[in-house]
Amino acid sequence: MAKPIVCFCSIAFRKEPIEEIIPKLARLGYDGVEVWGQHIDGKSDAELDHVQKVAADSGLRIEVLSPYFWLTRDLPDLVKQSLDTAERFARYARRLGATRIRTFVDAGNDGIGSAVATEEHWQRAIGCLQKITALDPGLLFVVEMHDFTLADTPESATKLLQRVGSANLKLLLHGGGPDCVAQYQTLRPNLRHFHLHGPHGAGGTSFLEDGECQLPAFCAQLLGDHYSGPLSVEYCFNGATWDRAASARNYLRRHGV
Repeated sequence: MAKPIVCFCSIAFRKEPIEEIIPKLARLGYDGVEVWGQHIDGKSDAELDHVQKVAADSGLRIEVLSPYFWLTRDLPDLVKQSLDTAERFARYARRLGATRIRTFVDAGNDGIGSAVATEEHWQRAIGCLQKITALDPGLLFVVEMHDFTLADTPESATKLLQRVGSANLKLLLHGGGPDCVAQYQTLRPNLRHFHLHGPHGAGGTSFLEDGECQLPAFCAQLLGDHYSGPLSVEYCFNGATWDRAASARNYLRRHGV
């Protein structure tokens, strides 16, 4: 039976080199890694080849690269920086064999949400995403659904895909919250990646095994649909440890993933 490719996002271990993170994840039983952008940005081709060899020797797949983009606001320097970043990461993905690039329409709590965005905001983001997706039609660019972006609701995320009109632009959904199963069912045709963590407090996130969440039902949905793409445990908050990474892998195993 087809099953998801279970990854871990390296952002949890910001201070460790990716060359050390990859073998540790393999030993914990992960299938792949989502590489936080700063773990590889600026590496030479020889250094990237070494990262790829470490992954191959460890039996771990480099599935997703996760840079940051700011595509919505009227900040030409930041938009240019984002487009330059996209070009670099498309090259990194080809070098490393990654299939997906995590794509923020905006990043940070001062981003533009769909409820306040003007048509100018939409047009700027759409034009940028069309340029980014044209960099490599063989790569999937997965828009992270997130607050303070144009992709902050299922409706706005779908609208964004439709207006960009690129076949290789899809969606990344956060799993675990109270609406994750319903959102999955609504967005299923366009979902190509998932971030898993547990809900905590008013919109916050925590570890998979902590608190009440819909992750068991969410995992059952993925398995029932024979989803065989990547999903990533993503702990971008303080307090992540290797014991927590191990617990997350065991949690997903207990739910058949």
